[in-house]
Amino acid sequence: MNKNIKKLSKVLVGLRIRHFLIIDAICFAIAPFLALEIRLDGIFNLFPYLQSLAVITVLFVAVKLTVFYVGGLYNRYWQYAGLEEMAQITMLIGISLPVEIILFQELYQLNNSPIANLPRSLPLLDAMISFLLVAAIRFSIPALERWNQKPWKVQQRDRVLIVGAGSAGTSLMQTMERSPEVGLDPIAFIDDDPKKISKQIGRLTVVGNRCNIPEVVRSLNIGKVMIAIPSAPGKEIRQIVEICQSIGIPTSTLPGLNEIINGRVSLGSVREVQIEDLLRRAPIQTDTQKVLGLIGGKKVLITGAGGSIGSELCRQILKCAPAEIIIVGHGENSVFNIQQELGKVLSELKKTSKTPTDITRVTAFMADIRFRDRLEYLFLTVRPDIIFHAAAHKHVPMMELNPPEAITNNVRGTKNLLDLALKYNVEQFVMISTDKAVNPTSIMGASKRVAEMLVLQAAKKSKNPFVVVRFGNVLGSRGSVVPTFNRQIAEGGPITITHPDITRYFMTIPEAVQLVLQAAVIGNGGEVFMLEMGEPVRIVDLANDLIRLSGYAVGKDIEIAFTGLRPGEKLFEELFIPGEKYNRTKHEKILSLGNASRLVKENIDQEVEALCQAGDRNDANLIVSMLQQLVPEYVPGYSTANLHANTAQKTTAVAKISSTASIQLENDLRVGLVNEEFRIHYQPIVCLQTNKIISFEALLRWQHPNRGLLWPDEFLPAAEETGLIVPIGEWVLRQACSQMRIWQSQFRLNAPLTVSVNLTRKQFFHADLIETLAKILKETNLDASSLRLEISEDVVTHNSELAGSVFVQVKTLGVQVQIDHCGLSDVSLTQLYQLTRLKYGKFDSLKLDCSLVSGLDASNPNLEILQKILAITQELGMGMIATGVETSWQIAQLKSMKCVYGQGYFFSKPVEGSQVEKLMGAMAFKSSQKLTL
Repeated sequence: MNKNIKKLSKVLVGLRIRHFLIIDAICFAIAPFLALEIRLDGIFNLFPYLQSLAVITVLFVAVKLTVFYVGGLYNRYWQYAGLEEMAQITMLIGISLPVEIILFQELYQLNNSPIANLPRSLPLLDAMISFLLVAAIRFSIPALERWNQKPWKVQQRDRVLIVGAGSAGTSLMQTMERSPEVGLDPIAFIDDDPKKISKQIGRLTVVGNRCNIPEVVRSLNIGKVMIAIPSAPGKEIRQIVEICQSIGIPTSTLPGLNEIINGRVSLGSVREVQIEDLLRRAPIQTDTQKVLGLIGGKKVLITGAGGSIGSELCRQILKCAPAEIIIVGHGENSVFNIQQELGKVLSELKKTSKTPTDITRVTAFMADIRFRDRLEYLFLTVRPDIIFHAAAHKHVPMMELNPPEAITNNVRGTKNLLDLALKYNVEQFVMISTDKAVNPTSIMGASKRVAEMLVLQAAKKSKNPFVVVRFGNVLGSRGSVVPTFNRQIAEGGPITITHPDITRYFMTIPEAVQLVLQAAVIGNGGEVFMLEMGEPVRIVDLANDLIRLSGYAVGKDIEIAFTGLRPGEKLFEELFIPGEKYNRTKHEKILSLGNASRLVKENIDQEVEALCQAGDRNDANLIVSMLQQLVPEYVPGYSTANLHANTAQKTTAVAKISSTASIQLENDLRVGLVNEEFRIHYQPIVCLQTNKIISFEALLRWQHPNRGLLWPDEFLPAAEETGLIVPIGEWVLRQACSQMRIWQSQFRLNAPLTVSVNLTRKQFFHADLIETLAKILKETNLDASSLRLEISEDVVTHNSELAGSVFVQVKTLGVQVQIDHCGLSDVSLTQLYQLTRLKYGKFDSLKLDCSLVSGLDASNPNLEILQKILAITQELGMGMIATGVETSWQIAQLKSMKCVYGQGYFFSKPVEGSQVEKLMGAMAFKSSQKLTL
């Protein structure tokens, strides 16, 4: 029997168009007879109806064959028939039915009608029977094919669980069933839609949601999981992958919608889960018609065309049918590669195009944009209509080491292009920028910001749509961390990351280019467009994902090593420059910074020229200085150029450290640590309304064996220079925590008491701070909320990114954080407000600089600053401590301003821990009296 079925299957698969025409004609000829039989309830006497049936049969056969032929039914390959083919048969029968009814009625109403004796329901019944016969014959072909390819006939088939019972999952199931030779056997579906649970799709059942994957894998003996949800965001893919990895089941996926082109999902598109899948976002809605209208028939010049963004621009622009694509680059291999790729696409188009002369021309032009004469020749030769400027040096640490290269390429190169674009009346100019141009700390970021300014200035001059498009990192680019991490994994590790909390914004290269083209359509001129980057990604999380996706265990097979921030590198990337006002555009993922042009100086040409000349002369010091003038928000990081710019200061510092006295002081500090010559004095912090002590500040002193008691100002600078400041800080933290724990155990306190420790810049930013804090708190058995760290205001405002990161980690431990020396400058106060209000969360309290309080005795010059700080603390729900309180008049003034806490010599001089016990007794039993020692 199986042999007969196999032969029949081969016969059906081999049918051609003429065969289907003959078979359909026979079916359509039989259909009216069967319809009449049904209509007459089996009382069938052919003789009275023979003439009528003959007429109507010929008519119906002619109509249906014509409709089927014109409708393209005979161009189908029926071995893979599915819902689409069924829908086409239904539609064509539906089209032929009204035609048959109209013809039937016209014949029926004629005098001496040849079909007068036929029932009027005959056309409807005929259509139904024709549909069943045609569908049965067509779909018997794939049915017999599947019969011949029964699962048990193929050995070693992997049992597959498909996650996603939508159209993609169903199509994937059908493809696996039709292609058993690939060795995949679909067993069941997983879907989060509760309406689909327990329902059957094809021969498979939806057995549960993603949470049921471990149970289903065990019970159904699944060997592989395939994720078939192209529209799912990266968060969902990550959750599914983590579940599968937890049980060690191999997992693959269909690519996202942005990667799937034209229709049917195939097994060839299934691949291993990649990092792009875990970061996938909702697909971009592209207005292709407007992009086609912008680019179609135009000459488009692309700089940096061999790079990651430039080459993808070439690919997507080619689809828009420009008259010519001019590839510009100075890396011959990359330019050659993209030229060959585009040439291959164009050769295929020429084979199928009816008018080969309309095919896009591709011109490769080797040029360095720093050389204006070469560019002039290019513009004179091709006269471009649109320019996409993607050429730039983008590697931050490398540009810190080579500032002249960043300036000559990123600034001078952009200026050359803009000058020629204005001269040759280019219609549109789109510059690809970076989020590193926002509040830059690197040479690269500052150079790109200057380039942005040049574009905005040119937009004013030309009145044409010259725009900037700004976005973050792109996955898969040559400058991306992903290729580096993959290489390090292949080498066995470790993966190197600069900082555990460093974060970046990411998007895929095709996604970025799609949005660039959309921004080009939207731009009117003078705008900076910011692409919606989504949520920032921690680089350490990215590394963990890549290690797991590679089949390794983090910390077991592949280690992660932290190397410290590189020159010019920021901990967090920012997206907007202070003062920029951004608005939503017609595209939901593109923001427009409409006032960007107004933030640019009227005439920056002279300053830019001076900057470029500094680059020509390799003058790193002058480059840094000029960039600070051109880009006010530029704060140089610890770059080589910055070090060169401060050579004099460094020389002085080295001389100071190398002096005999400094060397002796360093030796004394080391001996002092070993011999425990340091002392902790405690000064109380008091509630001004009740006179109750609410906290103590631990103040460091050094009981030098020869020089007597030394204050921090006398030895901390040397400790900072030598690096001893870190172990000294650890010692102070341990002593303060131990003493606080003793007090808590000795005295019955009505309110929680805290101890605060002031940390210097190096102590606060030391890599082991969090680990040290956790260790000390555990050793002393002190509750974390009893410890408060004080950091100077300038540490926060001058190192906001790094300070914010450390702040978050400290707060995670439960330790309190307060700002010391607050209010020294109105500018820093504003910055501090922005940080505490918007970015890192709430500090626990602010400490006024003592100079603000001491000045209250005169004509109250500091009242305005004090009131401003009070307003900030009240708005943010933070405490404020007035330091340097020495007189009762100052206390009265502070009380009238509703300042709650005070600290200073009016309450007590700093005393050692043993003497504080008296003070603690006073607090516990005589809290209503004035505090005395």
